[in-house]
Amino acid sequence: DHTYSGWPSHPRAFPDLMTPIEAAMYLRLDETKHTPMSAIRTLSYWRDRGELKATKYARRVWYLKDELEVFLKNKTEAG
Repeated sequence: DHTYSGWPSHPRAFPDLMTPIEAAMYLRLDETKHTPMSAIRTLSYWRDRGELKATKYARRVWYLKDELEVFLKNKTEAG
């Protein structure tokens, strides 16, 4: 397991397959009051509720950019 003491630098472009920290940053959780570990817990909460899909392999959890986009679209309020 990884231990995160602080947020890394924000990448210029996000890869199509993201680590939990990259996914949290993509969703801008680093711009809220989340710490890296609380953001990972929030992602897990959304996964457990079926709101966000993840990819599991090599004993790790990864997030596809396309799935994060679907999640954001589902969270977008209808005008």
